[in-house]
Amino acid sequence: MVLNLKKEQRKHLELLCQRSSDDAVELCKSAFEYLNHGPNIQRYQYLAEKYSTNLTVIQNAVEALIALLIDATKGNANAMDMQRLQQEEGYNNDVMEVLKQFVNSKRHYIEGSIKSANIRAHRLVNIEWRLEVRLATRSLLRQSNIRVTMKLYLHTEPKNENRDLLEIAEEQSIHPDERRNRKDLLVQTDLNTLVHMIQELETALYESKSRRIRNVVSAIH
Repeated sequence: MVLNLKKEQRKHLELLCQRSSDDAVELCKSAFEYLNHGPNIQRYQYLAEKYSTNLTVIQNAVEALIALLIDATKGNANAMDMQRLQQEEGYNNDVMEVLKQFVNSKRHYIEGSIKSANIRAHRLVNIEWRLEVRLATRSLLRQSNIRVTMKLYLHTEPKNENRDLLEIAEEQSIHPDERRNRKDLLVQTDLNTLVHMIQELETALYESKSRRIRNVVSAIH
């Protein structure tokens, strides 16, 4: 098996050639923290000052370590593969030992993450909604109680956008295969919660376009 690290990723790992094994341990810990909690900019700034370099160099090295971990796990890299990497990149024996331990100790975590990523999650294919407003009651003359009721149609199968999944009338029977892949949810919320949901979804959409997410997704698939 040959590690399929990109040329850019190998270049980012050149930082390890200049550092001690203790520094390599710090970077590997930062890489694993990245996988669990996302980037820790304050931590990267601290390491950048400690290593007399800039923050971008540290962040690139951490992301390259993640790529190495995922690629080695996917390809079931062995000792010879890691030794070949050492010969190609020129890591000293102590740093290489840290990299081997990093890959071996986190292998099961990455394998579990890859399996989880392959689980077919429900996708939103359609939505129906209505707005309900209660302006007043006998006890409170001035009352504005606004609710939004939504019916979400979810599906696990990727479908052609031009195909309407919901043409089946309610009184008609649904094929068992279709029923297994479908899930309909009825949700009711107030406007403040709805605004918060929209903001969270927009934040997640923005995050999905970040380089960190693209690197992890491309490495897994």
